[in-house]
Amino acid sequence: MALTATLSPSRVAKHLRLRVSDLKAQITKRQGARAAPRPPHAAAASFVEVPQPPVQPQGLGGLEVEVHRPDGARLRMHSPDASLPLATIIHSFLEAP
Repeated sequence: MALTATLSPSRVAKHLRLRVSDLKAQITKRQGARAAPRPPHAAAASFVEVPQPPVQPQGLGGLEVEVHRPDGARLRMHSPDASLPLATIIHSFLEAP
């Protein structure tokens, strides 16, 4: 019976090798025995919004670099830490095959 909360009665009946009408009768009988109604939002949760952490503004010490190679490859870096070894990183990127 609990499967019919997430699957259709016809699908449950097929897998359990029952007649749909018999399964629906059992569902109706059990629902009549339960007096506590379910909240409407508990029926199906199709979308859950996950809040994003607040975006902190980039301070004066931040870093943003974008480099393009002739073959079309691009390197874009965003970092709040301005102490990255830029010369080494850019040199390695430009010399890569």
